[in-house]
Amino acid sequence: MIKLNCSKNKIATFLLVLVIPFFLTACSLSDLPVIGKYLPSSTGKGTSNKSGDLTVWGLWENQEVMKVLIAKFNETHPNVTVTYEDRSILKPQVDYKEKVFRRASDETAPDVMRVHIGWITSLKDLLVPMPSSMMSVETLKNSFYKVASDNLIIDNQIYGLPTYYDGLVLVYNKDHFKEVGQVEPPTAWEEFRRLALELTIRGEDDKIIRGGAAVGNADNIDFYGDIIGMLFSQAGVVLIDGLDSVPAQDAVSFYTNFILEDKVWSGELPEASAAFSQGKVSMIFVPSWNLLDILASNPQMNIGVAAVPQAAPDTPATWGSFWVDVVPKSSKNPDLAWEYIKFMADEPQQLMAFSEASKYRAYGAPYSLVSLSPQVSSSPYLKPLLDSAQYAKTGSIASRAGNKRQEDALKEAINSIVNHQLGVTIQSALEKAKQDLLK
Repeated sequence: MIKLNCSKNKIATFLLVLVIPFFLTACSLSDLPVIGKYLPSSTGKGTSNKSGDLTVWGLWENQEVMKVLIAKFNETHPNVTVTYEDRSILKPQVDYKEKVFRRASDETAPDVMRVHIGWITSLKDLLVPMPSSMMSVETLKNSFYKVASDNLIIDNQIYGLPTYYDGLVLVYNKDHFKEVGQVEPPTAWEEFRRLALELTIRGEDDKIIRGGAAVGNADNIDFYGDIIGMLFSQAGVVLIDGLDSVPAQDAVSFYTNFILEDKVWSGELPEASAAFSQGKVSMIFVPSWNLLDILASNPQMNIGVAAVPQAAPDTPATWGSFWVDVVPKSSKNPDLAWEYIKFMADEPQQLMAFSEASKYRAYGAPYSLVSLSPQVSSSPYLKPLLDSAQYAKTGSIASRAGNKRQEDALKEAINSIVNHQLGVTIQSALEKAKQDLLK
């Protein structure tokens, strides 16, 4: 029997004898019987004694998926109550963005908000940056795709973390490709243009029955802002200052010529993704979340997915558009809120989120961590997206992201060119758009 009043040396010897076998078997201190529960875990998976309430604003994710993730968070934070509020009912174009900017400094603000990555610069002064002790700037740069660090790091501080990545991919109808003897998707824009011409089917009076590609206007292409943003990125255009530059004019000329000269798309066709689902267009550009809608509406369609074509293969660029989690200044528990955000962005939770979401749809949200990209190596839908994510850019003209003023200015410019508005040139249309956005 061990006496409680034994000398300090005897206690130390006893503990050493007790602990050595666990080190030899690769166990951690927390695995030790009796005393293990009083010692911190060497793996960082110990239970936090922090307590408090967190209100989280989320978008679009299945409630059942979030329940599983929050339950996992509570395993290490048992004294924290997380209230998840799905704000998907609000239109991101107007209502949600307005509410975020208004409530970020209000006492009734949540502790965690999901915002578009393109909002960070203008929202920064209303946010609490991530504690540097929790994650360094270099860790963010090395762990996530460059588009994240380019937009989330300001003045050497981190203002948000993504739990997923999304952006444009080329989606095409494989059966249409077979009709013209095309096997592989186009990788260069000239090849894409040639293929769009070949795939286009016209009827009486030269009316388009099937478009070769949904490119060229703004009215019936939901992601026109993303497509033009992608072309701007490939041309090296810096927004908003370079909106009226010669490279920007060349990019818009190339875009609108698909309707004005090549006539491979028409404003009389349904919206692009709907037209694709109905077999009325052969190629479209959409993010992966919109592809889910297409797969659900026409599961029998023979669909191919590829990275977007490039203007210069040596300096590739694509377009990313996704949402990130931030902490508003009015949060009552900012440090705890950041712990929650980081937890959800870590590898195990991203894997869990993907797995749980895949129970309800064709695939979960694509991973934001570069280290997880091999996980989709066999996915015909997500591999092209993450293979090209490393050279993604983004900006304030991203579509379906609450950037209504920017989208409207760009739409007016594109439509005035396509509709041959009297006296309008590409240069004057873009100059006006720039003036509208700088007001």
